Amino acid sequence: MSRQSHRHFTESLFRKAASKPAASNIVALDSTMAAAVSLAQRRFEATFLHAPIGIAHVGLDGAFLLVNPRFCAISGYDADTLIRTGFQQITHPDDLNADEALLARLNAGEIPRYSMEKRYIRADGRVIWINLTVAMVRDEADRPEFYVAVVEDMSDLRQASFEAVHDPLTGLLNRRGFACRARDMLADTARAGRRASLFFLDLDGFKQLNDGLGHAAGDSCLADVAQLLKDEVHPGDIVARIGGDEFLLLISERDDQASPAVAEAVRESIAAYGSGISCSLGLVTADAPDPADLDRLIACADDAMRAAKRAGKNRVCTATFI
Repeated sequence: MSRQSHRHFTESLFRKAASKPAASNIVALDSTMAAAVSLAQRRFEATFLHAPIGIAHVGLDGAFLLVNPRFCAISGYDADTLIRTGFQQITHPDDLNADEALLARLNAGEIPRYSMEKRYIRADGRVIWINLTVAMVRDEADRPEFYVAVVEDMSDLRQASFEAVHDPLTGLLNRRGFACRARDMLADTARAGRRASLFFLDLDGFKQLNDGLGHAAGDSCLADVAQLLKDEVHPGDIVARIGGDEFLLLISERDDQASPAVAEAVRESIAAYGSGISCSLGLVTADAPDPADLDRLIACADDAMRAAKRAGKNRVCTATFI
């Protein structure tokens, strides 16, 4: 129990005891208070030890002062190791600045507590996502004394969310994930008055490779193509595998490269893969498209891709979106 919590508890207990009749024996009063304090201590220890969430007391310098068993299980470190280190050592470097900025606001009294999702690097090197809530404990003079940190393991939840919208083979978005992300992107593009281009890509020669060399070779090819596509896009662009050997790319207007040039670069990159693989690619560009037009955009790009197939494959066909 912290000094502050203990003070509040004992003050409350004293007020109750003082309201008893004057005939109460002082020995009985002391005994009652001691029993109550002992009970509060046992309850705190039981809560701390058996809580299904990680709990830690953290010094103002970031060093762990006290950690419960669940915190150890989540982080993968034993209590002695954690107490020799600090939260900075187990926090993913990309999340450390945001965490420390919130701590600074907490120390300054700007906020009473904060919550954030961040990553821990476990003792085995695995990166996990946790939900962190931090509150400040202050001493009798209202000066910062230590932090109480509560940690929940979000790995399973985030993994389930990831799997719901991603293709397990390539790690790209699946059809459902693409639809969610694409509508948001089209809305942003429309608000900015920019153009958006959609590419519908189907591999040429994939069936022959898959049938001739086996599914393992086919899976490897799809994973390699996914990486090639990711290498061609900019941050904020969207890449998805929507089934079989079909892929979608959605890009916002670029200053450095027109969409037909991007499509040609994608085609050349895949043609250079070898193993008889190339791609037929349909391209459609729309001015400030409405998110509600997404299905029509996909259908239009699909038609253009099929036209590329009919024209001899390994080429780009452009369609006009009306």
